[in-house]
Amino acid sequence: MPSIGVGEPDAPMPSTLGSMNGTWRLDKLRGKPSMRGYLETMGVPELAIEAHEKGEEDHETIHTIEFTDTHFKIKKQSRVTDLALDLKLGEECTANLPGDRVKTTIATTENPGQQIKIVSRMPTMNGMANVVDTKTLQREGGLLVLVQTLTIKNELSGKEHTTTRYFVPHQGASIPLAATAKGSVGKK
Repeated sequence: MPSIGVGEPDAPMPSTLGSMNGTWRLDKLRGKPSMRGYLETMGVPELAIEAHEKGEEDHETIHTIEFTDTHFKIKKQSRVTDLALDLKLGEECTANLPGDRVKTTIATTENPGQQIKIVSRMPTMNGMANVVDTKTLQREGGLLVLVQTLTIKNELSGKEHTTTRYFVPHQGASIPLAATAKGSVGKK
């Protein structure tokens, strides 16, 4: 099947959404983009949460997406993460983590190029968690906005938290990673 076309954020297309293919920057001024509640539900220590918040405050969070009829690829970059996922739609992916731990992930869509739902079950610092990460493209006036709704539920405690984050198209030069992001240490 052919791939979904790249959206055109600046084009006046009021009746069409385009595609979430491209590069998106976290809009820190909109909503409550903090990952604090998510990290607390995972059992992350307070000092690490504060470092994460400082990193996101001081540096951009960028998501680069490639979405076809069969795959969803995302590269997440910020001061605290440098992560790439390549998921085949409808197919469960298993990742073996240190300590004989396993993470499972499945991505599905009802509207390729404009909506994705990624469901994961993963070990955290305080037990297993179920995570639902939904990304939906919407048009607000002449601007495309990528809305991320991230819900985590700890299986043991029952604690649940939902974070909603907004991403806007990023145009221009790539934003360099901070030296502390995974995978970038020592690279020049």
